Formats: sequence, structure tokens, C-alpha cells
Amino acid sequence: MFQYRTFLSVIFCVLFFALTAEAQHGTRSGFRSPLDIPLNLSGNFGEFRSNHFHTGLDIKTQGRTGLPVYAIAEGHISRIKISSYGYGTVIYVDHPNGYTSVYAHLSKLNDKIEDFLRDAQYELESWEVDLYPGVGLIPIDSSEVIAWTGNSGSSGGPHLHFEIRETESEFPVNPLLWDFPVADSRAPALRGIQVVPLEDSSQVMGTHRSQLIATNGTSGKVSLTRKGPIPVYGPVGVGVHTIDQLDNNSNICGIFRLEVFLDNELLFEEKLEQLDFATNRFMNAHMDFATMKQEKKSIHRTFRLPYNRLPIYRTVKNNGRIELPDNQIHSVLVKVYDVHGNTSEVSFDLQQVDEPNASAESGSLKPSGARRCAFDKVNTIRTEGCNLFIPEGRLYDDAYVWINEVRGGPLSVKSPYFEVGNRFEPVHDEMILKINAEDVPDSLVDKLMILQYNPGKKRYYNRGGSYKIGWVNARVKAFGTYVVGMDTVPPVIKTRKATRKDLSFTITDDLSGIDHWEARVDGKWIRMHFDHKKARLWYKSEDGIIDEESKYLLLRVWDERGNVAETEVSF
Repeated sequence: MFQYRTFLSVIFCVLFFALTAEAQHGTRSGFRSPLDIPLNLSGNFGEFRSNHFHTGLDIKTQGRTGLPVYAIAEGHISRIKISSYGYGTVIYVDHPNGYTSVYAHLSKLNDKIEDFLRDAQYELESWEVDLYPGVGLIPIDSSEVIAWTGNSGSSGGPHLHFEIRETESEFPVNPLLWDFPVADSRAPALRGIQVVPLEDSSQVMGTHRSQLIATNGTSGKVSLTRKGPIPVYGPVGVGVHTIDQLDNNSNICGIFRLEVFLDNELLFEEKLEQLDFATNRFMNAHMDFATMKQEKKSIHRTFRLPYNRLPIYRTVKNNGRIELPDNQIHSVLVKVYDVHGNTSEVSFDLQQVDEPNASAESGSLKPSGARRCAFDKVNTIRTEGCNLFIPEGRLYDDAYVWINEVRGGPLSVKSPYFEVGNRFEPVHDEMILKINAEDVPDSLVDKLMILQYNPGKKRYYNRGGSYKIGWVNARVKAFGTYVVGMDTVPPVIKTRKATRKDLSFTITDDLSGIDHWEARVDGKWIRMHFDHKKARLWYKSEDGIIDEESKYLLLRVWDERGNVAETEVSF
């Protein structure tokens, strides 16, 4: 019997450590590094980004472009996408082991990939393409140079965005579960604890508002700056202000795992091993959206809002709600891990008070005319000049929403400005916004659009739309300030260089934005590359379309409202 129990104990330990090791850095192998320089990261998997978790690694390229990018294993090119925004120039490699590697913001592709891309672009007469080469059409060897690093698309500086995905599901997987050589001996920074009232009657420290309490120190075992139990009344939740940083690096990265224990029992656990693009925008329900937007603080909620479908939670008891049953002191332990196993933790106490503070002000923002909208119902708000239709599943929780006319900005517009809801309240998917715009000639109604206005930056963002019977309708995915604008001005084209060997232009548009362009030499379409950050449009002479017999070029550029500019160049 003793030997049998010992055998079972050994088996249990082996299984436990195998399962535990699976969730740590370096326990998977079989892939080489995509670069031949030290892997210094400016961003990691699971880091908070605008409306999503970051799904890969951002690898620094020493402030320059043009470093060779290597295939991490053998496989074949399964996708090539070229875009002015997003990933810019990006390629996907499917590997025999069931994973796909992704390489983005590239500046150049190797010859066989480039030849396939160029042929497709000329056949489709489009620079922006999304191609899916067949299996085996473009085979790739392990360590083959497949591209060179760049700064294309929406990249904010030279780097390689690198991902690993499950090929079948397309779920992105944390690349640092593999043994890529990334140095990290620093524990996550645990900067504060937020205690959040979860019902209208709930209070924290005598108020209906969330209270963020800083820590003494940030890594290892830390303590709160506030001494003694935190008084609460009613159901509350905990938010954790935490980030991670790697060795010799000041960039802010995301954590890997977070646990909350209430009276020594696990209440909540999140783990960022794998994500799903279909649910990634639910990150807005996971983080404290308002605090991130206003104060740039990364706060992980350890309680689930009603409409949160993220798959990252291992344990969520009672949806993470803390409902103390008595007036005793109850302990809370928060532990934060990075993928390398470095850990920080903080302990504190909560205590339920007998009576709420009767003089506490409401914690909800509720301007005049605000309506409480249920997250799981259809909501419609109508005013004389502006209507909002909110389908079910757009809000993460019940929220107050309003439409009020407000002071506007510098642009000459075709309607009043409307504040639509609280811009610090996140929205999961499209709502339908309608703004009245009368007294517009029929010949100009297709030039109308709904603009989102940022009062702080005094900037306008085109949200598109269409005109119908006096109203402009658009689909929007955020609360904020909106107005109807009109764009009748075509883009501006400026010639930079105009020779057969060096052909480039600057193209800009002051309102609705560049939509597309077309360049033809003696009637034949040519491939023009575009960098929206520099507003630069150029032709590569190696395409071989322009030669000594070429006579003239016609370039036409459209904005999003259909205004067109053109210029001709004679050679």
C-alpha cells in the first residue's frame, strides 16, 4: 500500500509540474529567433493597447530598418497583406507543427515572395492586397531570410511585430512560452490597488467612487500606503494597477498572470497564454477604461462586468464580487506574475461598516437628460437634432447615456455639435448615430459625413455616413462629440520627383482623408507605394514599367467623399 501511494504521489507531482511548466517561459521549443540581434522588446503579449490586447511581441531593431528577418521554422507562405495602416507589409508562414508565425511592419520581402506579390498587384491593379498563396506555392526553409524589418503601416517607429498563432483556430499564442532569448529578471511593478463600489448603494472609504491606493515600493512583496482595514459597504471589486518591464528596458509591458485570494481562498485568476481576435475588444471590459484614457494607468479588473466574454479567466468566483458577510476583518492577497516567473504581491484588509455614509455623493456621471441604458437590451435616445440607436451587446454594463448640444470647434459645419454619452465609457461594437442636416443642396449631400471631434486636440475624425431625408447616418464605435461636416475639397498632390527613374509625390487631404489612388503611364497601371505617416507615394523603378519609351503619367487621388485630384507628368 505504501509503495502504491508513493507511486501515485510521484505521478501526481510529475503531472503537476508538467502542467505548471507549460505556462512558463521557455518550456516550448522548436523555433529559432526571427532576428539575429538581441531580442529587446518594446511591447509584449497581453499588453493593453487601444481597444485590444497586444497579440504578439514588438522587437526593437536598434532604431533602424532593413535588418534581415528569418523564418523561425520551415513552412510555406500562407498569407501576404499590404496595407497603408495596421500591420503595413505583413507575411504569414504556416509550419508543419500546427502553428503560424507572423512578421509585420516590414520594409522589403525576399525575391520569391516579392515576385508573387508584384504579379498579383499588377493583375488586380491595386497596391493594397490581401493574398492567400496555396499550400506549397511559396515554400520556406528554416532560417531563410524572408524579409527585412521596417516601419510600415501604423507602426510608431522601426521594429518587428512578431506573432505565433494556432494555424487552425488563428488564436494568437504568447510567444514567450517558447524559448526565445528574452532576458527578464525583474518582477512586475505592482503600483496600486483600486477598490470599486459595484452597486449604487456600495461605498468605499465613505464614498460611492472607486479608491486607488498606491503601494510602498512596486516589486516583490509590497504594502499599501494606507494603513489599517479599508472600510467598505456593500459589494465591491478589486482593480490592480500593474505593469511589467524587462531587463535593461524602460518600455511598459503587460503582465502574464494575476491571482486574488480572499481569506486565503482563490477568488480570481487571469492568465494571458492565448487570445481570440473575436473577443479581443472585450479588453475594454477587463481594464478600467476611464482611468487608462484619462491617466494612462493600466488597471486590471478582477471582477467581471456583465458583458465580458474574454477567455483569459481561469477562476472567477461570484464574478469576482466581494460581499463581506460580517463586520470582521477579511484579508485580500493579490499576486502578479510575468511569463518568466517573477512575482510581486500585496496584502491588505477589508472591513464591512454597519451603516453607509448618508452624505456621500453619487459616483455616477449623470448629466441633464441622461437615460440609464441596459447592456442587454436595445436602447434608443432621440432629440430634435440627433438620434442614437444602441443595439443589444454594445455596452459592457448598464450605463447612463445622453445627447446634449455643446459648444463646437473651429470647423465650419452643417449641424450643431452634440455630446453623445460619456467618451470615457467604452463601447463594444457599432451603434447607429443620426444627425439632422437640412438646407443642403441635393448636389452636395454625398459630400456630407459625420465627424467625431476631440475638443482637447481640436481634431476631427471622419466616421463616414450617408444622407437620407434630411439626416446623416453613420455607424460609430465610441461615445464622444459628433457633428455633420462637408468635404467638397479634393486632395492635394505635390510632385517631389518626376523622372523615369525617380518618381514620387506627396498626397494629403484636410478632412475626409485619402481613400485610394491610381497611376497610369501611357494608359498602363503602375504600382505606387504609400506611406501615410509621411504622405509619400512612390514608384519603384525595378518594376520595369517605365522605360525610355514612356511619355506621360496620369496620377489621380480620391478622398473618402469622392473628391478627386489629378496631375500629369511628361517624361
